[in-house]
Amino acid sequence: MIREKNIISGAMYEAEFYPVFPNGRRMPQRKPKTRPTSKEQANLNDKNARKKIVRLVNANFGKGDIVIHGTYCDSEMPSSEEQCRKDIQNYIRRIKRYREKQGLPEMKYIYVIEAKVSKKTGLVRYHFHMITNAMDRDTAEEMWPFGDWTNADRLQPNEKGCEALAKYLVKKPEGGKRWAQSRNLDKPKEPKPKDGKISKRHLQRLATEHIDDAPYWEKRYKGYRFIEAAARYNEFNGHWYLSVVMFKKNETEVMRK
Repeated sequence: MIREKNIISGAMYEAEFYPVFPNGRRMPQRKPKTRPTSKEQANLNDKNARKKIVRLVNANFGKGDIVIHGTYCDSEMPSSEEQCRKDIQNYIRRIKRYREKQGLPEMKYIYVIEAKVSKKTGLVRYHFHMITNAMDRDTAEEMWPFGDWTNADRLQPNEKGCEALAKYLVKKPEGGKRWAQSRNLDKPKEPKPKDGKISKRHLQRLATEHIDDAPYWEKRYKGYRFIEAAARYNEFNGHWYLSVVMFKKNETEVMRK
């Protein structure tokens, strides 16, 4: 039977359609005892990481929040990623104290550490990018005690929410997991899946005839604006797989202004 799984991440609404057995277990997509190549597995891990952080960012941040870019000057450059992470954690504690004194909501954040080898010196240079909830940008910049410059920008979502920024945070996955998050982030909502509501043939029509049919999807999911859809056919199990991305109409209308 066909399952429809919905994921709601703030204003973003996703619908995924795929086959499952009557007991709810996903159907295999390759022959038994065959494993994906290391490259295929790496691509899958990368894809899943992007999905996770795009959903997290859209579920917790939006217009009015800020993105902080922090650097180090040469004389203060940490000797390890561990030291850089400690500096960021101290910075987060300063912001939390400030927010508490100002009566602001509890701090939420996602940050990523970047490490680049200097072409001039051959040394590893560290800097970070952090998304956090709204606060005074000048104060956020002043609280980072290192670097030649620190910049805090307003978060400016587009019709895909914060997807571009979220994907930037997980680029170069071969470098290992360098991003971290606060424990108080809201998780994307996943209502109970709908099983057997559409047939295999119906899914085929959706994946071929309605793949880019914005009026169809906006009628099916009222109150949402169609953004994009992707479909693929699995030759091993003979089923179609379809994913659709939507955004609340009022949110996307604001983003386009």
